[in-house]
Amino acid sequence: MGFLPHFSTDLSAQTPPQPSVNKQVTLSLDVADSIYNENTTKFLGSKNISLTPYRMTEEHASDQGLLKGVGNVTNNQTYISTHLSDELIQSRGNGTFETPDGQSIAWISSSIGRMVEGRWVFYTIILFNNTQSESLSLLNNSIGLSKNIIGNEPDYIWLLE
Repeated sequence: MGFLPHFSTDLSAQTPPQPSVNKQVTLSLDVADSIYNENTTKFLGSKNISLTPYRMTEEHASDQGLLKGVGNVTNNQTYISTHLSDELIQSRGNGTFETPDGQSIAWISSSIGRMVEGRWVFYTIILFNNTQSESLSLLNNSIGLSKNIIGNEPDYIWLLE
């Protein structure tokens, strides 16, 4: 007969402690608290990549902006967008922040965009990768939030603490 291990019937001894979901995290979306402020955006193009079951598009853009503690950066971006309805878009993005001297950090993002008062508003969460670039290392493995209003409004990124 084989060895049978003894298992406790006390469930509290078997259940690992759970993290608190009641902890509230608040984030100021005050422009003064943002880590990045986009000055100009250059739209580089869009193409349809699928029409069924939803229209999917690929968009490319390049921003010039100011990253706190670093200075001027270029944010090169590519998004794959799924047009769920005339008033709802889900997008996945990736890109890089680059300094004028060639340092860079990559990022990925996920966004939901909806039509608000005739304008597209996107709410985005961004995950920055790791970089060996000294000036951009402040972004290593950080999570950013962004609210983008398509048009002539500047875009901002805030970091989660």
